[in-house]
Amino acid sequence: MANDVTKDTSPKSEDVLEDMYLWRRTKLAFSVLSVSTATWVLINIYGFSSITIVSWAAMAIVSMVFLWGTLLRLVSKVEPDLSGLEMSEEFVAETARSCRKLMEAMVRWMFRVGAESEWFVFARTILGFWILSKIGNLLDFHTFLLIGLVISLIVPKLWEKNGDRIQKLLRNLKDRSNEAYDNTREKIWKMKEERVKKTE
Repeated sequence: MANDVTKDTSPKSEDVLEDMYLWRRTKLAFSVLSVSTATWVLINIYGFSSITIVSWAAMAIVSMVFLWGTLLRLVSKVEPDLSGLEMSEEFVAETARSCRKLMEAMVRWMFRVGAESEWFVFARTILGFWILSKIGNLLDFHTFLLIGLVISLIVPKLWEKNGDRIQKLLRNLKDRSNEAYDNTREKIWKMKEERVKKTE
């Protein structure tokens, strides 16, 4: 008899997300994009704000849970079993560890960009945050989320196809900007030296 070892063929959530972002599961990626776009269109047509949508979703969930509990009590005369909704200590500890690691990584990144990095990384970061603030002034939250979803569905596929060319262009741009920075710094030093000589 052959081995009766059964393989776990159920896909992990990370694999499903990766397949969706890289468009390996075209139907899933297209359906997520279509539903998100349709939701955004409906939100803009009816003029809802994000807080209104979150509040309505919360009201719908609480109402459904209330009806479920009431019907369960009426039909079976038994209190609903809510033990499955409890969070284990391991889950809470792992979530806290993940949040702490994320916060530490963010703090290290901020100090590295602010204090240790070269000027190109600092300028690029400041420019990125400034552009983000300008976009935030122009867009509402759900439009920002839709744009983020569309970008997250487009950029990984483009990076997978053209990653080498993009990295080469970025290296070229970085080298040119470093040369321009060095030239500008040399000119400024020369101007300062000339001023010092004139004052003497």
